[in-house]
Amino acid sequence: MVLSFLLILLQSFFTLSPVEKESINWRSRRDLTWSDFKGKPVETAPNAAMTSTSILIDFNYDNTTLKYHLSCVFYPEKSWTKVSSSHILGHEQGHFDISELYTRKLHKALSEYSFRANTVDKDIKAIYERIAREQSAYQALYDQQTNYSRNTQKQEEWQGQIISELNGLSQFSAYP
Repeated sequence: MVLSFLLILLQSFFTLSPVEKESINWRSRRDLTWSDFKGKPVETAPNAAMTSTSILIDFNYDNTTLKYHLSCVFYPEKSWTKVSSSHILGHEQGHFDISELYTRKLHKALSEYSFRANTVDKDIKAIYERIAREQSAYQALYDQQTNYSRNTQKQEEWQGQIISELNGLSQFSAYP
């Protein structure tokens, strides 16, 4: 299961907490390990593990140009597990990979954006919110179809699908 949320960093008005500063950037593309899951498990939760990720955007503009920086991060202190199964770890890696997939989709949408100085804040917020809704629905579908990793055949299919989609957006992997 994923606790996936997106944060908009508007021109340095938002400060990351110490827990959020201790994040793993997807760009380092090392596989997650159970030692990365440092949060305290929610014992009453029905799921075996929880992955916390964010897509961060920081942007600014002048009268003619939009500049932005994106990051896809995993938060160890907000992520937890009750088990140490490699199969479930693969499922949780899938959630992190889906966040990267939607970071690339956000980069694609922003690179296609026709700059309008008088509506840029509203436009960027709308693009971001659309991508966030799509990502949330995709994460939920992943959990539903894999039955939270219990359906091993579907889990394998999804892992291949996620990698394929990441490869299909490889031209957007070098986001600013």
